[in-house]
Amino acid sequence: MNKKLSIFLLMLTASMTMAAHDFAVANGDGKTIYYNDVTAKNNKKSVEVTYQGTWYGAFKDSYVDTINIPTSIVVEGQTYAVVGIGEQAFSKNFKLTSVTIPTSIEYIGNKAFENCYSLAEVNYHAIRCADFTLPEFAPFSFGSMAYSEYVYPEDDETFPDRFWSAYKLRTVNIGAEVERVPDYMFYGMGGGLQQVDYTKKPYKITYSKEGVTAINFLGVPKEIGNQSFRGCRVLRTIDIPAGVQSLGQALFADCDTLSSVTLPDDMKEIPAYFFMNCKELNNFVFPSKVERIDFEAFKNCAKIKDLSNLPAGLTAIGPSAFRACENITNVVLPNGLTTIDGYAFSDCTALPSIEIPASVEGIGNYAFEDCTNLVTVTLHEGTKEIGNFVFAGCLKLSKGVVNAPARMPRIFAQTFQGVENTMTVNVAGGDESEYAADTYWGRFFAPQGVEEVQNNLRKAHKAIQNGQVVILRDNKKFDILGNELK
Repeated sequence: MNKKLSIFLLMLTASMTMAAHDFAVANGDGKTIYYNDVTAKNNKKSVEVTYQGTWYGAFKDSYVDTINIPTSIVVEGQTYAVVGIGEQAFSKNFKLTSVTIPTSIEYIGNKAFENCYSLAEVNYHAIRCADFTLPEFAPFSFGSMAYSEYVYPEDDETFPDRFWSAYKLRTVNIGAEVERVPDYMFYGMGGGLQQVDYTKKPYKITYSKEGVTAINFLGVPKEIGNQSFRGCRVLRTIDIPAGVQSLGQALFADCDTLSSVTLPDDMKEIPAYFFMNCKELNNFVFPSKVERIDFEAFKNCAKIKDLSNLPAGLTAIGPSAFRACENITNVVLPNGLTTIDGYAFSDCTALPSIEIPASVEGIGNYAFEDCTNLVTVTLHEGTKEIGNFVFAGCLKLSKGVVNAPARMPRIFAQTFQGVENTMTVNVAGGDESEYAADTYWGRFFAPQGVEEVQNNLRKAHKAIQNGQVVILRDNKKFDILGNELK
């Protein structure tokens, strides 16, 4: 190839690089923003924000400091609505510190803010934004700024020394115009995977201590979508304003340091996974109108201690709702409660006692499994069935008490699995005959073996008197249950 042709091709390549974006328009503040024409796709004169050049990062730090995206631009006398932020539009703009997303934005593309290490503030005003593209391994439009569940295989040569996190993003301001915060909008904004040590098994995963600490609502959105704030691992407090009509599932799941949340008082359900793994959550007041606590809503909330303030209108506690809340010491179930689903309080290892309201007809399988400090259970007349493994592994019940109603509720072979026959069952009214005759309740009323009683009564020996086995010791007579006979 001759020299002149080589120079021509280089110049042509440079020209193509410069002209890849369709428009370059300066804002009133003098900042230039680059756009692609998406009129054909939207059937209206419209553009999306893009990067400078033919590929992201081609021009280092095209966007710096504060960028205010406009709602529209004018090019050669034609007005174009700014409807989107394109794929990787701000990617690798290391000096971008603040971005304002206007009301006109309808979508934000894959990894739009990837590796914006200095981005500290997002002012979000979009009112029709519903379209997000899922990157390969990192959640949604903030790309590598987000927390990722993905862990590279040990033999993957592309494994980086450090994982992504939110770097300097600290504040999210949600504008007064916003009616809906989309699903996953700020998922993982902080405390992301920092690194994984593959030299030891099990692998050691550490998390960044940097990320979003403030989410401010400047108005009242009608809806906040599923997992919108999930994985904001350094967010400590948040107030959801009164008037929000719908809150999505897993909204605050994996917010490790979240300790205080205010919710609208008129919400009727704590959705599934809502506070799952919020290990610091302790300053929480239930909205007064809540009727249902859904699947795993408070699972692994280790700092919750007192559930004496459950709403009076609560009717259902869903599966695993409070599972592994290992420091709960007090639960007061409201009288209108009708449903305790499976695993609802399993692994609540500090819980010493529980009273089941008469309104609860059945208790789901495993509901109190491995509540290892449980010593007192109180049941009432309305309870008809206690599922399998409900009190399995509640070892202290072996020396504890079940206060049972006169009308015997049905239990199963493993309802009290691991609980010894020494558990006391106090039957209301004193008539134990129905319990004693039952296949499964009966073992708590069966006579203990003579040898066991003898071991408990030193220097004792067996005797038959009037056809009855008795234990004699120190000139006293006992029946085989250890009760002294006169």
